[in-house]
Amino acid sequence: MPITKKRFEEIVKELRRKGEIVPATYDCIFKTIMKKCPKYRADLTSRLTGIPKNLILNTYQEKNTEYVIDNALEKGKVSDVLFGIEGYIINYEFNNRKWAGLIERNDAYLGKVKNDLIKRAKSYASMPKVIQININNFYCFLSKENLLDFKSRGKYGIIESDKWGKLYINLKLIREKYDRGLKLSKLEKELLILTLTKVDEIEALAKGDVELMEVAKELKRLTNDAYTIGLYDEEEERKRIENTKLITAEEKGASNEKKSIAKNLLKIGLPIKDIIKVTGLSKKQITTLM
Repeated sequence: MPITKKRFEEIVKELRRKGEIVPATYDCIFKTIMKKCPKYRADLTSRLTGIPKNLILNTYQEKNTEYVIDNALEKGKVSDVLFGIEGYIINYEFNNRKWAGLIERNDAYLGKVKNDLIKRAKSYASMPKVIQININNFYCFLSKENLLDFKSRGKYGIIESDKWGKLYINLKLIREKYDRGLKLSKLEKELLILTLTKVDEIEALAKGDVELMEVAKELKRLTNDAYTIGLYDEEEERKRIENTKLITAEEKGASNEKKSIAKNLLKIGLPIKDIIKVTGLSKKQITTLM
């Protein structure tokens, strides 16, 4: 179930009381971290994709509002994190729970970005590569691997196209490894910090590391800043607007369908009073169709 504003406020207050941090497992916190921590964002993306870190730092362009889903299910939806760098479009999706349709939903967004790029590109060859990075806070695909790389492949493993790719991160496996006291790679530490709440653990993990200290500082700022609740409000308001747009679109579609039926019934000479019963339209709405 989606977390309510009241519950989010209670969680933040309880964490503050215990001297802990609001984790980046909440959408609003994750998005802020990815936006406000450029060194972390560049290093994490480089380690996940192999793209040079300097290229990410020097050619970064936020694109979160450029590619908006326009299908009936999620009209007006924007991604968790979307940015461009020279030759690439990177889409991060933080998936806090598994639910039926999650992969299809994220596929729809990836497809939207690819289709929009095709329309804008001067040639297919010049199109940037699109990479979607799914950070899953659950055990995905029953795999024992921390990182799964998906591409369109044929029966014999031949890659169909190098213009897109998907990565899935098993965040739970990394947390499991940390809880067992096993040594973590730099990439695993950069992913683990998104889940931690205890200040001493975060500081120990980040000590002496530029990228991780950048995240630790931002997490502390967000926890101690009343604006954190505002971030949640902003996220919920965006969802509310999206839902309103969806409802409006559905209502408009239903209204148009009723009008179309009414027109056909008028053509065959059915009395207006009977058309009102069939369609639920008012007399005025029907007469304007004549």
